[in-house]
Amino acid sequence: MRHLSAKAAALTFAALAASATLARAQQDYPTRPVHFIATEVVGSATDIQARIIAKGMAPLLGQPIEIENIFGEPGLQKAIKSAPDGYTIVYGGAGTLAILPHIKKVSFDPLHDLTPVGRFVISPTLLAVNPSLPAHNVQELVALMKANPGTLKMSTAGAGTAGHFAGEMFIAMAGVKPVVVHYPGGGPAIEAVVNNDSQWTMAPIAGRLPHVRSGKLRALATGGTSRLPALPDVPTIAESGYPGYNSVGWAGIYVPNGTPQPVIDKLNAAIAKAVTLPEVKKEFAEQGVEGASSTQAEVAKMLQDDYARLGELARSMGIRAE
Repeated sequence: MRHLSAKAAALTFAALAASATLARAQQDYPTRPVHFIATEVVGSATDIQARIIAKGMAPLLGQPIEIENIFGEPGLQKAIKSAPDGYTIVYGGAGTLAILPHIKKVSFDPLHDLTPVGRFVISPTLLAVNPSLPAHNVQELVALMKANPGTLKMSTAGAGTAGHFAGEMFIAMAGVKPVVVHYPGGGPAIEAVVNNDSQWTMAPIAGRLPHVRSGKLRALATGGTSRLPALPDVPTIAESGYPGYNSVGWAGIYVPNGTPQPVIDKLNAAIAKAVTLPEVKKEFAEQGVEGASSTQAEVAKMLQDDYARLGELARSMGIRAE
Protein backbone atom coordinates (compact mmCIF):
# COMPACT_ATOMS: atom_id res chain seq x y z
CA MET A 1 0.00 0.00 0.00
CA ARG A 2 2.86 2.34 0.86
CA HIS A 3 4.32 1.61 -2.63
CA LEU A 4 1.01 2.47 -4.30
CA SER A 5 0.64 5.61 -2.24
CA ALA A 6 4.14 6.74 -3.16
CA LYS A 7 3.42 6.06 -6.84
CA ALA A 8 0.16 7.98 -6.62
CA ALA A 9 1.93 10.86 -4.89
CA ALA A 10 4.59 10.92 -7.62
CA LEU A 11 1.93 10.99 -10.33
CA THR A 12 0.11 13.77 -8.54
CA PHE A 13 3.31 15.76 -8.18
CA ALA A 14 4.12 15.28 -11.87
CA ALA A 15 0.63 16.42 -12.84
CA LEU A 16 0.89 19.48 -10.65
CA ALA A 17 4.33 20.30 -12.03
CA ALA A 18 3.05 19.94 -15.63
CA SER A 19 0.07 22.12 -14.81
CA ALA A 20 2.33 24.79 -13.30
CA THR A 21 4.62 24.66 -16.33
CA LEU A 22 1.63 25.06 -18.68
CA ALA A 23 0.31 27.98 -16.62
CA ARG A 24 3.70 29.69 -16.75
CA ALA A 25 3.91 29.13 -20.51
CA GLN A 26 0.50 30.74 -20.98
CA GLN A 27 1.41 33.63 -18.69
CA ASP A 28 4.74 34.22 -20.48
CA TYR A 29 3.25 33.84 -23.98
CA PRO A 30 4.69 34.58 -26.45
CA THR A 31 8.33 33.65 -25.94
CA ARG A 32 9.09 33.11 -29.65
CA PRO A 33 7.86 34.42 -33.02
CA VAL A 34 4.19 33.97 -33.90
CA HIS A 35 3.37 32.41 -37.27
CA PHE A 36 0.53 34.25 -39.11
CA ILE A 37 -1.00 32.46 -42.10
CA ALA A 38 -2.49 34.87 -44.66
CA THR A 39 -4.82 32.89 -46.91
CA GLU A 40 -4.01 34.89 -50.04
CA VAL A 41 -1.08 35.80 -52.28
CA VAL A 42 1.36 38.65 -51.70
CA GLY A 43 -0.13 41.97 -52.80
CA SER A 44 -3.74 40.95 -52.19
CA ALA A 45 -6.11 42.72 -49.81
CA THR A 46 -5.74 39.85 -47.34
CA ASP A 47 -1.95 40.03 -47.45
CA ILE A 48 -1.84 43.82 -47.07
CA GLN A 49 -4.26 43.86 -44.14
CA ALA A 50 -2.50 40.97 -42.40
CA ARG A 51 0.86 42.73 -42.64
CA ILE A 52 -0.54 46.00 -41.29
CA ILE A 53 -2.13 44.42 -38.21
CA ALA A 54 0.89 42.15 -37.63
CA LYS A 55 3.21 45.14 -37.63
CA GLY A 56 1.01 46.80 -35.02
CA MET A 57 0.63 43.72 -32.82
CA ALA A 58 4.25 42.52 -32.78
CA PRO A 59 5.65 45.22 -30.43
CA LEU A 60 2.69 44.74 -28.11
CA LEU A 61 3.34 41.01 -27.87
CA GLY A 62 7.10 41.49 -27.67
CA GLN A 63 7.80 39.01 -30.46
CA PRO A 64 7.93 39.15 -34.28
CA ILE A 65 4.87 38.04 -36.23
CA GLU A 66 5.97 36.20 -39.35
CA ILE A 67 3.59 36.16 -42.33
CA GLU A 68 3.24 33.07 -44.51
CA ASN A 69 1.07 33.29 -47.62
CA ILE A 70 -0.84 30.06 -48.29
CA PHE A 71 -3.69 30.61 -50.72
CA GLY A 72 -7.21 29.43 -49.86
CA GLU A 73 -8.15 26.15 -48.19
CA PRO A 74 -4.59 24.84 -47.73
CA GLY A 75 -3.83 27.82 -45.50
CA LEU A 76 -6.87 27.18 -43.34
CA GLN A 77 -6.11 23.46 -43.18
CA LYS A 78 -2.56 24.12 -42.02
CA ALA A 79 -3.90 26.33 -39.23
CA ILE A 80 -6.56 23.79 -38.24
CA LYS A 81 -3.91 21.07 -37.89
CA SER A 82 -1.34 23.24 -36.09
CA ALA A 83 -0.52 22.94 -32.39
CA PRO A 84 -3.06 24.88 -30.27
CA ASP A 85 -0.48 26.95 -28.46
CA GLY A 86 -0.99 30.44 -29.90
CA TYR A 87 2.08 30.29 -32.12
CA THR A 88 -0.01 29.75 -35.26
CA ILE A 89 -2.73 32.25 -36.07
CA VAL A 90 -4.66 32.57 -39.31
CA TYR A 91 -6.50 35.27 -41.24
CA GLY A 92 -10.22 34.55 -41.41
CA GLY A 93 -12.59 36.73 -43.40
CA ALA A 94 -16.10 36.83 -44.77
CA GLY A 95 -14.91 35.40 -48.08
CA THR A 96 -13.19 32.24 -46.88
CA LEU A 97 -15.43 31.47 -43.91
CA ALA A 98 -18.92 32.87 -44.65
CA ILE A 99 -19.10 32.71 -48.47
CA LEU A 100 -16.82 30.04 -49.91
CA PRO A 101 -18.47 27.04 -48.17
CA HIS A 102 -21.83 27.90 -49.78
CA ILE A 103 -20.63 27.99 -53.35
CA LYS A 104 -17.84 25.43 -53.37
CA LYS A 105 -17.29 22.09 -51.68
CA VAL A 106 -14.73 22.66 -48.92
CA SER A 107 -12.86 20.36 -46.56
CA PHE A 108 -13.47 22.34 -43.38
CA ASP A 109 -16.33 23.48 -41.16
CA PRO A 110 -16.05 27.30 -40.92
CA LEU A 111 -18.17 27.49 -37.77
CA HIS A 112 -16.43 24.78 -35.75
CA ASP A 113 -12.94 23.94 -37.04
CA LEU A 114 -11.23 27.14 -35.82
CA THR A 115 -11.60 29.35 -32.76
CA PRO A 116 -12.15 33.09 -33.28
CA VAL A 117 -9.90 35.59 -31.53
CA GLY A 118 -11.23 38.94 -32.76
CA ARG A 119 -11.97 41.12 -35.75
CA PHE A 120 -9.41 43.70 -36.86
CA VAL A 121 -10.63 45.33 -40.07
CA ILE A 122 -13.72 46.34 -42.06
CA SER A 123 -13.15 46.35 -45.82
CA PRO A 124 -15.66 47.84 -48.30
CA THR A 125 -16.00 46.49 -51.82
CA LEU A 126 -14.87 48.51 -54.82
CA LEU A 127 -16.20 48.33 -58.39
CA ALA A 128 -13.37 49.45 -60.67
CA VAL A 129 -12.59 49.34 -64.39
CA ASN A 130 -9.63 49.78 -66.68
CA PRO A 131 -9.43 53.52 -67.54
CA SER A 132 -9.60 52.78 -71.28
CA LEU A 133 -13.11 51.37 -70.90
CA PRO A 134 -15.74 53.92 -72.01
CA ALA A 135 -17.62 53.66 -68.73
CA HIS A 136 -17.48 56.45 -66.15
CA ASN A 137 -20.33 55.26 -63.94
CA VAL A 138 -22.23 52.08 -63.13
CA GLN A 139 -25.01 52.80 -65.62
CA GLU A 140 -22.52 53.11 -68.49
CA LEU A 141 -20.79 49.88 -67.48
CA VAL A 142 -24.10 48.01 -67.38
CA ALA A 143 -25.10 49.48 -70.77
CA LEU A 144 -21.79 48.30 -72.27
CA MET A 145 -22.25 44.77 -70.93
CA LYS A 146 -25.84 44.60 -72.17
CA ALA A 147 -24.76 45.79 -75.61
CA ASN A 148 -21.86 43.30 -75.67
CA PRO A 149 -22.96 40.15 -73.79
CA GLY A 150 -20.25 37.60 -73.11
CA THR A 151 -17.48 40.06 -74.00
CA LEU A 152 -16.34 42.17 -71.05
CA LYS A 153 -14.31 40.24 -68.47
CA MET A 154 -14.66 40.51 -64.72
CA SER A 155 -11.55 39.48 -62.78
CA THR A 156 -11.77 37.78 -59.39
CA ALA A 157 -9.18 36.58 -56.89
CA GLY A 158 -10.57 33.06 -57.26
CA ALA A 159 -13.83 31.15 -57.29
CA GLY A 160 -15.73 31.62 -54.06
CA THR A 161 -13.77 34.65 -52.85
CA ALA A 162 -15.51 37.72 -51.41
CA GLY A 163 -14.91 39.67 -54.61
CA HIS A 164 -16.33 36.86 -56.74
CA PHE A 165 -19.46 36.75 -54.60
CA ALA A 166 -19.81 40.56 -54.64
CA GLY A 167 -19.48 40.54 -58.41
CA GLU A 168 -22.03 37.76 -58.85
CA MET A 169 -24.47 39.71 -56.68
CA PHE A 170 -24.02 42.74 -58.93
CA ILE A 171 -24.32 40.64 -62.11
CA ALA A 172 -27.58 39.14 -60.87
CA MET A 173 -29.05 42.51 -59.88
CA ALA A 174 -27.94 44.23 -63.11
CA GLY A 175 -29.02 41.38 -65.38
CA VAL A 176 -25.77 41.34 -67.37
CA LYS A 177 -23.64 38.54 -68.82
CA PRO A 178 -19.92 39.26 -68.55
CA VAL A 179 -17.16 36.65 -68.69
CA VAL A 180 -16.01 35.83 -65.14
CA VAL A 181 -12.27 35.09 -64.99
CA HIS A 182 -10.79 33.60 -61.82
CA TYR A 183 -7.15 34.50 -61.18
CA PRO A 184 -4.85 32.83 -58.61
CA GLY A 185 -5.19 35.53 -55.96
CA GLY A 186 -5.93 39.21 -55.45
CA GLY A 187 -2.65 40.54 -56.81
CA PRO A 188 -3.01 38.88 -60.24
CA ALA A 189 -6.68 39.88 -60.36
CA ILE A 190 -5.75 43.55 -59.87
CA GLU A 191 -2.97 43.40 -62.46
CA ALA A 192 -5.35 41.81 -64.97
CA VAL A 193 -7.56 44.91 -64.92
CA VAL A 194 -4.62 47.32 -64.83
CA ASN A 195 -3.24 45.56 -67.93
CA ASN A 196 -6.71 45.36 -69.57
CA ASP A 197 -6.60 41.57 -69.72
CA SER A 198 -9.89 41.89 -67.82
CA GLN A 199 -11.96 45.05 -68.00
CA TRP A 200 -13.53 45.31 -64.55
CA THR A 201 -13.50 43.88 -61.06
CA MET A 202 -15.45 43.80 -57.81
CA ALA A 203 -13.10 43.30 -54.91
CA PRO A 204 -12.10 44.44 -51.41
CA ILE A 205 -10.75 47.96 -51.71
CA ALA A 206 -7.39 47.26 -50.04
CA GLY A 207 -4.79 46.84 -52.74
CA ARG A 208 -6.95 48.65 -55.29
CA LEU A 209 -7.11 52.16 -53.86
CA PRO A 210 -3.45 52.98 -54.65
CA HIS A 211 -4.14 52.04 -58.29
CA VAL A 212 -7.21 54.30 -58.30
CA ARG A 213 -5.16 57.19 -56.96
CA SER A 214 -2.44 56.63 -59.57
CA GLY A 215 -4.96 56.48 -62.41
CA LYS A 216 -4.34 52.84 -63.27
CA LEU A 217 -7.90 51.96 -62.25
CA ARG A 218 -11.10 53.99 -62.46
CA ALA A 219 -13.43 53.66 -59.44
CA LEU A 220 -17.11 53.56 -60.42
CA ALA A 221 -18.77 52.66 -57.12
CA THR A 222 -18.32 51.18 -53.68
CA GLY A 223 -20.35 48.38 -52.17
CA GLY A 224 -21.37 49.62 -48.73
CA THR A 225 -24.38 51.57 -47.53
CA SER A 226 -22.52 54.87 -47.42
CA ARG A 227 -19.71 56.56 -49.34
CA LEU A 228 -16.13 56.11 -48.24
CA PRO A 229 -14.13 58.97 -46.73
CA ALA A 230 -11.26 57.91 -48.99
CA LEU A 231 -13.46 58.28 -52.12
CA PRO A 232 -16.14 60.83 -51.21
CA ASP A 233 -17.05 61.55 -54.85
CA VAL A 234 -17.57 57.90 -55.74
CA PRO A 235 -21.20 56.78 -55.22
CA THR A 236 -22.32 53.48 -53.77
CA ILE A 237 -23.78 50.80 -56.01
CA ALA A 238 -27.09 51.29 -54.20
CA GLU A 239 -26.99 54.99 -55.13
CA SER A 240 -26.19 54.03 -58.71
CA GLY A 241 -29.51 52.36 -59.38
CA TYR A 242 -29.32 49.12 -57.41
CA PRO A 243 -30.93 49.77 -54.01
CA GLY A 244 -30.35 47.06 -51.48
CA TYR A 245 -26.89 46.18 -52.74
CA ASN A 246 -24.55 45.86 -49.76
CA SER A 247 -21.15 44.20 -49.78
CA VAL A 248 -18.75 45.08 -46.98
CA GLY A 249 -16.16 42.56 -45.87
CA TRP A 250 -14.49 42.04 -42.54
CA ALA A 251 -11.52 40.06 -41.32
CA GLY A 252 -10.36 38.62 -38.04
CA ILE A 253 -7.75 36.38 -36.50
CA TYR A 254 -8.46 32.73 -35.71
CA VAL A 255 -6.49 30.03 -33.88
CA PRO A 256 -6.60 26.21 -33.76
CA ASN A 257 -9.25 24.73 -31.48
CA GLY A 258 -7.91 24.01 -28.02
CA THR A 259 -5.76 27.14 -27.81
CA PRO A 260 -5.72 28.21 -24.12
CA GLN A 261 -8.07 31.05 -23.24
CA PRO A 262 -5.33 33.19 -21.60
CA VAL A 263 -3.42 33.09 -24.90
CA ILE A 264 -6.54 34.05 -26.87
CA ASP A 265 -7.15 36.90 -24.44
CA LYS A 266 -3.61 38.23 -24.96
CA LEU A 267 -4.02 38.11 -28.74
CA ASN A 268 -7.39 39.83 -28.56
CA ALA A 269 -5.99 42.59 -26.34
CA ALA A 270 -3.11 43.11 -28.78
CA ILE A 271 -5.56 43.46 -31.69
CA ALA A 272 -7.70 45.96 -29.76
CA LYS A 273 -4.67 48.10 -28.96
CA ALA A 274 -3.04 47.77 -32.39
CA VAL A 275 -6.03 49.13 -34.33
CA THR A 276 -5.86 52.34 -32.26
CA LEU A 277 -2.17 53.00 -33.04
CA PRO A 278 -1.70 56.07 -35.27
CA GLU A 279 0.59 54.25 -37.70
CA VAL A 280 -1.86 51.35 -38.09
CA LYS A 281 -4.81 53.69 -38.57
CA LYS A 282 -2.81 55.63 -41.17
CA GLU A 283 -1.87 52.52 -43.14
CA PHE A 284 -5.41 51.17 -43.06
CA ALA A 285 -6.76 54.55 -44.22
CA GLU A 286 -4.30 54.57 -47.12
CA GLN A 287 -5.89 51.31 -48.24
CA GLY A 288 -9.43 52.62 -47.79
CA VAL A 289 -10.26 50.26 -44.91
CA GLU A 290 -11.00 50.79 -41.24
CA GLY A 291 -9.46 49.07 -38.24
CA ALA A 292 -12.09 47.70 -35.88
CA SER A 293 -11.64 45.33 -32.96
CA SER A 294 -14.22 43.09 -31.30
CA THR A 295 -14.60 40.62 -28.51
CA GLN A 296 -14.21 36.93 -29.22
CA ALA A 297 -17.96 36.44 -28.84
CA GLU A 298 -18.75 39.31 -31.22
CA VAL A 299 -16.63 37.97 -34.06
CA ALA A 300 -18.09 34.49 -33.54
CA LYS A 301 -21.63 35.90 -33.86
CA MET A 302 -20.59 37.99 -36.86
CA LEU A 303 -19.43 34.85 -38.65
CA GLN A 304 -22.58 32.92 -37.73
CA ASP A 305 -24.84 35.74 -38.92
CA ASP A 306 -22.95 36.28 -42.19
CA TYR A 307 -22.76 32.55 -42.84
CA ALA A 308 -26.54 32.26 -42.60
CA ARG A 309 -27.33 35.52 -44.45
CA LEU A 310 -24.89 35.08 -47.31
CA GLY A 311 -25.71 31.41 -47.71
CA GLU A 312 -29.38 32.26 -48.16
CA LEU A 313 -28.45 34.99 -50.64
CA ALA A 314 -26.24 32.61 -52.64
CA ARG A 315 -29.05 30.05 -52.87
CA SER A 316 -31.67 32.63 -53.81
CA MET A 317 -29.48 33.97 -56.62
CA GLY A 318 -28.30 30.56 -57.77
CA ILE A 319 -24.67 31.57 -57.29
CA ARG A 320 -22.29 28.65 -57.67
CA ALA A 321 -18.55 28.55 -58.29
CA GLU A 322 -17.58 26.92 -61.57
